[in-house]
Amino acid sequence: MKMFKYTIIALACAASLTLYSCSSDFLDAEPTTSITRERLKELASQSPEAFLEVLEPQVTGLYAWLVQYNTLGRTQVLHTDFGHLSVMLTTDLMNEDMVQNTQNYGWFYDDYDFSLRPNYESTYVYLPWNFYYKLIKSANDIIYLFDESVTDERLLPLKGQALAMRAFAYLYLVQLYQHTYVGHETAPAVPIVTEKSTDAEMANNPRATVQEVYDLIIADLKAADDLLQSYTRTSKVAVDKQVVEGLLARAYLNMENGTEAARYARMARDGYTPSITQWNYDLVKNGTGFVNIAEPDWMWGADITNQTNIAKSGIVNPTSHISSISYGYATAGNMQKMIDADLYAKIPLSDIRYKAFAEADITVNGYKVPKYSNLKFGYYKAGVTDNFGDYVFMRASEMYLIEAEALTLSGQYAEAQNLLYDFVITRYPKYVKSTSIGDALRKEIYLQRRIELWGEGFSYFDHKRLKLGITRIYQGSNHRENAKVNHLPESNVFRFRIPRPEITNNGGISEGDNNP
Repeated sequence: MKMFKYTIIALACAASLTLYSCSSDFLDAEPTTSITRERLKELASQSPEAFLEVLEPQVTGLYAWLVQYNTLGRTQVLHTDFGHLSVMLTTDLMNEDMVQNTQNYGWFYDDYDFSLRPNYESTYVYLPWNFYYKLIKSANDIIYLFDESVTDERLLPLKGQALAMRAFAYLYLVQLYQHTYVGHETAPAVPIVTEKSTDAEMANNPRATVQEVYDLIIADLKAADDLLQSYTRTSKVAVDKQVVEGLLARAYLNMENGTEAARYARMARDGYTPSITQWNYDLVKNGTGFVNIAEPDWMWGADITNQTNIAKSGIVNPTSHISSISYGYATAGNMQKMIDADLYAKIPLSDIRYKAFAEADITVNGYKVPKYSNLKFGYYKAGVTDNFGDYVFMRASEMYLIEAEALTLSGQYAEAQNLLYDFVITRYPKYVKSTSIGDALRKEIYLQRRIELWGEGFSYFDHKRLKLGITRIYQGSNHRENAKVNHLPESNVFRFRIPRPEITNNGGISEGDNNP
């Protein structure tokens, strides 16, 4: 793997430019060009205060990277390049639950119709690989500075957050570039790069197995969980102990370890509520939900302001591409992101989530909104045209659904039925508690996942995990004609292709090692 040649301070500052600036007092005393990693290590014991001042903006930079505008650093910015949620929107459009209304302007449509996937020479194909490995590089640079001599309780949570973010990146990479865990444990996934990797090792770094990548993910997250036991974050932008437990719940669910997935999901959601305020829409007076990190359901997200570069870009951000009622590509190009007609038909009329989609053609804020268009993501306040709504990465509702499914995997059907009931009645008061068991109960839970988490980046990965195919061809389908296609479970479309730059720069991966 190609090494990114940056000084550790410069990388932290560059990654955090969108939301934060680096502290300058210590850096004025010692220019960034002269600080070596070894010197930074010495600071941990000689001056923990100085070490903390250097490390905090680097950790902040990890979170800023999740919403980074133009992660590829191109002169001509790709308008699909806006951080983690650009990858999540790509994957949602590659499944069956989301429809893109037109291919006007082109952005994301070649993901939706699967035409982009074969072209591993494309810059678009390089984007997710580059994004997550740069996040890993930044996390590794932080982790490298910690050894057993670092015991200051103010410093250790910084390592814990870096470990969690590295695991977060690998959890997405392993799911993007290989089929699900169960049945593919020995299949080639992605190269592993840690803080101990040398230049020579990275230059000849073959794909690790799925099992090896998950072993690293679990080890990193458990270490992070220990280091963050007494850490109290100042905002939901940062990862804390419960977010780490939420990531562990996701990983164990992928591994079909019901006992551990349920345990960690339960701990992760402790103190949070699956609130309904984000589902209460008043399109004229108060904008829509799913734009406010203060929601009691949100566990982790990005706090976007009108001064954040991703919002100041105007149209290169998630809101521009996914909102049916804000200024951006979706409204200007009739590129609305819609719910699949078959899925929409499964939502009861009295379920509050039914209102998250247009049941008929309507006009909102001067924009024509076709039937099935989502109203879930919108503007922060009525009359405000800037796209600076907050972004969600993890919610307590997801943890309820993980726990319910995990209990089913463990054969605890009564407990799963009760938990599912407790959750669904907050959205659909007429819901009758399920009496199903086994696969039937699991399917009921998955239907609730599809409805609850629509547009949040789970659909594609859930279909991989559950070994489901993609069905867009059926009577009454609202998918576009040139995108109406069915794919069998574990089809090649469920694996991204490794991009050309990696094959060129990494002697450990040949053309023949790529996904077909």
